[in-house]
Parts: sequence; structure tokens; C-alpha cells
Amino acid sequence: MGERLYGQDAVLDGLIPRLVGLERTGGGRVPFEDRDRAPIVQICGGLGSGKSALLNALYEGYHDRVPLARIDLAAPGFEEGESADSPNSSPVTNVLYLLSYKLGLRLRGVRRPPRFPRLSVGLLVVTAWEPEGTLPDRLREAERSLQEIVATGDTDRRKRRESLQKWLDALIPLLTNVIALPAPLDEIFPTVLTTARDLLLAPRPDKGALHWWGEQLALAQGDSLQKLFSLVHDFRRRDDSRRKAEEHLIAALLADIDDDYGRLHRANRTPLPLILLDNVHSPAAAGFFDQLVSAYDSLGRIGHPVTRPVVVATSLGDPRPLTQLSEVRTPVDPGRHRPSSNRVAYPPLLRLGLPPVRRDEIMGMLSPLDYPAGLPLLLERLSGGRPRSARLLADTARELPATGERLGLADFLALFHDGSPSGLICSALEQLLPEAGLRARLPLLSAALDDSAARRLAAAFPCEENTLGDSPREHVHEARRHLDASRWNLHPWPAVHGMSPFVADRALRALLLMRLRLEGPEERWYQMHRRLRSGYTPGNGGAEAGGQELPYLHHSLALGEVDLVVRVLHERFGRDGCTAWLSAVNVVCAAPVPPDGAVRVYDTLVRPVDYGGCTTCADPAAIPVHWAVNKLVQALWRQSDPLAVPVDGHIQKVRTALLTLYEHVEDDDALYRACLEWPKRLDEGVQAPDLPIGGGIGA
Repeated sequence: MGERLYGQDAVLDGLIPRLVGLERTGGGRVPFEDRDRAPIVQICGGLGSGKSALLNALYEGYHDRVPLARIDLAAPGFEEGESADSPNSSPVTNVLYLLSYKLGLRLRGVRRPPRFPRLSVGLLVVTAWEPEGTLPDRLREAERSLQEIVATGDTDRRKRRESLQKWLDALIPLLTNVIALPAPLDEIFPTVLTTARDLLLAPRPDKGALHWWGEQLALAQGDSLQKLFSLVHDFRRRDDSRRKAEEHLIAALLADIDDDYGRLHRANRTPLPLILLDNVHSPAAAGFFDQLVSAYDSLGRIGHPVTRPVVVATSLGDPRPLTQLSEVRTPVDPGRHRPSSNRVAYPPLLRLGLPPVRRDEIMGMLSPLDYPAGLPLLLERLSGGRPRSARLLADTARELPATGERLGLADFLALFHDGSPSGLICSALEQLLPEAGLRARLPLLSAALDDSAARRLAAAFPCEENTLGDSPREHVHEARRHLDASRWNLHPWPAVHGMSPFVADRALRALLLMRLRLEGPEERWYQMHRRLRSGYTPGNGGAEAGGQELPYLHHSLALGEVDLVVRVLHERFGRDGCTAWLSAVNVVCAAPVPPDGAVRVYDTLVRPVDYGGCTTCADPAAIPVHWAVNKLVQALWRQSDPLAVPVDGHIQKVRTALLTLYEHVEDDDALYRACLEWPKRLDEGVQAPDLPIGGGIGA
């Protein structure tokens, strides 16, 4: 049944089977959750969070067992543009054509598929009436004759039927030429409308589908056929009237399904049709989805049982404020009926957030590989909890060792020092950023700590492959638009003087900075960080200077100027209070490692202290403090690299440095709490700038 989906069992094998009435991976029937009030289920998550994989699993489980339609609403044909501006079609009608076609396909061993008489008749008059362009004389003549009959309200049933037949017989063979519809709708269109033709030409047109339209359009004048053709004028206005006409068409879809699953099938507990909608956040698709939710809400107020299709939709969105998939009730035993008192009261739209993949689940991805202890932590950190990214990293790790050999951590880390297009970093970024322009521009901007710094970089280092705009401001604005919370796991740094990285998704930023460190000459790294640092002033004292001083020190450390950073932090020690000082260390030591410093700084002992230029060290009693600051900065910096795993020696240096500093202050327990908490959190894999200060994280 495809790859394993982590944290989604409660929905895949619990909620959805209870709504459909059928097990996903077996043939057993499942008691319905609440057939009359089943909600639309909307699954929200960022890029690579597993939304499409969830729909894949549902499709694989149900596609040959219940009527099913899967539609990607971000695919060509639904975008804003030609189809939305046509007087004969809209993204909503395009979706309805596909739904009626796919749900109506015959399935082996399953009762006849649903029929859509109400919808097909409505789509015919909206889409095929008065098509634009050059038309054959025969079609124009038949259309004028029918217009006259509809406009005058001629009640001669025989005459009206003959006029309809002439128009339809002239129109349907020419549909692909006279109606501009995107593929595959141009092939589906004649099939749907042939059904409508037979209904309109029925001996008693005021019965069945036409009768429903007559009741639905109660405010229109005339008989059912005249009311139906009044729908055309509402659709052609392309304002709120078009939206109202689209609402009637969606109501027709739901009424057809309810009618098709009548009393007999309700009594037999026949499994329900399933509609899978991907990317309902797309601008053109959002109109259809909003109207569908509104229609479900209206059905809940009818007061009598109504059979609805089961709808599962996915969209980009921040999953954190939503109910998590893992919080949905666990699966029920298919062989037992739940008492009605246990029914869950759902809203018309049930929005659920996709959970991030956790470390224990990543360990399952690596099984049965004999991997080093720190590898799951690295994969969790570098994937950002995205299942697709975690799977890519895990599969790459599994391919490294020969059978029976233990994977060495160094073998895996070596993959991140390959800057070739086929390298792991490039593969991970291509998965996250399919647009080439973003992949070309974002590594540069990832080094910036704010928008103004990003603009300085964009102006100083133009990108040949840039597709994000014509000016540095446009580059940054367009990049910022792609970095919103609906796509990414935004986790800004603790608010130290308002500073936060331009790319606030930790995993994405780590990959981008690695790519930046690998591509081009090393001197470019230093030019960029000197350019970034030039936007801030070093500051010589006072808390007000910190807003400029901290990013200055951050970029200085990224340049490898450890002695400068240690000297300034020593001068600041005890000046603004230990809480503020620890916050500064937290942010400064989150600096990325320079290209030539990756091995020298991280794989050797702490370098000797350079006291030169440190005015505070004029007092010999201050030298131990300088040494402790140096040890703390270098050990914490090396431990806070995204590719670093907890190392006891480095963590011990952080502990002893903090204890030394604590001995040189009075009446301030922030350092003492840091002595207790920082080593513990570093051992858990927490890195700067997220180490706790006081009662929480630096503020």
C-alpha cells in the first residue's frame, strides 16, 4: 500500500473509514461515524509535510472499491486565467465536470456508479449556451429558434422538444471546436453533455432533473426549462450572480449523490463515494472549496437525512494551531456498532494539522541499518519534521554502508561537503524548492538576519539565474512571499533586540547556508558577511547599542573572528546583567561556520586565547573571565552547527566555562541556572539560539 505514513493512522485507518463505511486496507464494513452530518476533512501542512502522500494512500486503498474522484486543484486548467474569464466556463464548472466524470466511472464488482442528471443538465445550459466564436449556420439557426421559444414561454411541448433536439444535435459534435476548455475536460465534456441531452429530450421534461431545477430556482419566472436557462444569464454576469449560479451547480452535484444513495442503499449501509481534492489553497480553487463547505453547512440545516460524499482536501497552511491528526479518535472495531450516544459532533469543515515526523519515527525509517546514535537527531533537525525530507535523508544514509557494516557518522556528514548538482544538499533543496529561481537566490539571502540586510546582499551580489524581480527590493519582497507560514515551519529566533533570520525555517536555512558555503569561491563567503556586518555598528556600551552590536558580532563569528567576538563579549560581561549577556551569547553563537573553519575550528581543541586589545584584561583578575568566555563561545559555537551531534567534551567545556563565570558575579542566578540547564539541553540536541535563559528562552 505504498510507503508508511507516520502519525496518520488515526485518520487513514480511523476517521476516513468511519466516514466512508469501509476499511481502507481490507474488505470489512465499518460503522458510519455520522452519515447525516459527516464533515469535509481538510488536511493542512507546509511543503513536504505529506499531504499528497496521505491522498495517495486513500486513493490506493479505495479507488477500485468505491466511486472516487481525485483532483489536483493546482493543476493546469484550474488556475486563474483563460478558463476563469470565459463566459462559458469557470474553475468551478471545470471541477464539476471532472467530479461527475470520475465519480461516474464503472467499477468491477461494484454497483452502478452515481449518475448526475441535475448537474449535467445545469452544466449543459451554462457551458454550451451561446458559445463565442464563428459557428456553423446550422447551429446559429437552431440556437436562435430555441432562444425565441425560451424567451416567449411557448408551451407547445412538441415544438420545444424539437427545437432543443436540433440545437443539441448541431452543438454536441462540435463541442471541442466551439468551447475552449483545457485538457482533459475537452474529452470529458461531450460525455457529460450527452447524458444531459437525453434528459432534456425526455417525454416529460418537467419531471426528474428539470423539476429539481424548477424548485431550486424558485425566484425565476416561467416553467422549469425557462428557469434553467435563466441560470445562464446569472453565470454570464461574472459577479456575485456567477457565484450564485455556481452554488446552484454544486447543490446539484450533492442532490444527485443524495438521490442516488437513496433509502435502499442507506438501509444496506452502502459505502459512500470519496472525493480527494489536493491544493484547495490555490487561488482559483479556493472559490470552489469555499462554496462546497457552505453547501455542506446548508445540508446540515435541512432537518432530514442527507447522504453526502466523503470529501478529503489538502491545503498549505500552518498546522500548529489546528487539531493534530494524532488527536483524532482511534479506529473502531469494524465488527462492532458504536452506540448513538458516542457520536462525535463535527463542524461542516474539520481542519486537521499534519504532525511533523519525530525522532523515533526517523529511527524506524533507518531500521534495520546499524546507525550511530546521533544520526536520528541530525535527520530530525535537517528535515525540519518534513516526512519527504526525512525519507530522502534516511534513504541516502541507508545506501551508504555495505551489507552488515555499521554506518559511520563521518560517512554521512561527508555527503554535506559535496557541492555537485547530484549532491545531497542539492537534492534536498530541489525537493523543497522546485523553482530554479528560488534555489538560485535564497542561499544568498539565507545569511541575512533581517529584510534590510537581505536587500544589501541582493544589491551587492546580483544573481544571474534570478527570476524574482528586477530590483533588490523586488528580489527580497518576492522571496519573502515564498517564505510565509503556510509553506514553512517558521520558528524565529528568540527576540533579542528584534533580530531574527530572514529565513525563519530552521531546516531550510541550514541547508541553504550549507549550499552557500559550498558554492563559489571561499572569498565570496567573507565578502558577503563583511557586507552584512557593515550594516551594523560595533557599539561601545549601553543596552541601546545591543541592537546593532549583536548582529555585528554574529557576522564577525561567521567570518571566523573569534578573538574579536570574545573580547567584546568579555567587555559586556556584567555590564547589562547576566540574563541579557546570556541572550547575546545565545544569538552570537548561532552564527554559521565559515568554509575554511569547518574542520579547523570543529575538529581541533579550543584555540589559545588572544588577550591583545582586551581592555578589560588590563586587570589580571579578569583574565580567568576572558578565558571562560573564550571557552564558552568556541565550545557552544561548534556544538551549535546544524551538522553537530552532542559531544561530551564540548558540553563539559560549556559547563565549566559557565561555572567559572558564575564565580565572578554576585546576586544573579541566571548563570547558575544556565550551568544546570545548558549542558542538559545541549545533550538533548538543542542548539544556540534556543538554549533556555532564566525561566525560558532568551528574550
